[in-house]
Amino acid sequence: MPNWNRILVGDAFKVQPGGFNYYRDLFLLYPFLGFSTVATSVLMAPKNPADRLYGLKLAACAAVVLLLAKERRLLLLVAPTYVFLKMAVGIIFIHTWQILEWLLISGGILLAVLWLGVLRKWKPSFVWPTKLHALDIVIGMLGLAVMMAIGFWMKP
Repeated sequence: MPNWNRILVGDAFKVQPGGFNYYRDLFLLYPFLGFSTVATSVLMAPKNPADRLYGLKLAACAAVVLLLAKERRLLLLVAPTYVFLKMAVGIIFIHTWQILEWLLISGGILLAVLWLGVLRKWKPSFVWPTKLHALDIVIGMLGLAVMMAIGFWMKP
């Protein structure tokens, strides 16, 4: 008798060996990136006092997300890398001083992290998966959806 569940679904929802810590950090990745990026952009050029308050709320949410994560170094390295890559592409198409400024700041942070050897003796607390399963994508998208819901809920 064939196992139809295995034939139709396969190993799509197989749990990764990292367990709860891996899925928690995967869930918190997009909220940290989103909250910190939007908070920085809103706080740099607020149009009114409500925008400044919104930026401070988002910065507080990013700090809470950072405190909830197990691998804080990883999140603190991913954020400037994301900004650096985004600004590197942006400088090609949009030639403004603000994009150049953010490119230099994020590149400087990355260079300082790599030069100081912050990650030299660091080992993650969970095993990194070699394959991506559907459950990983679902957890990541759920984190993105929760971040967007909280961001829209707090927006003035």
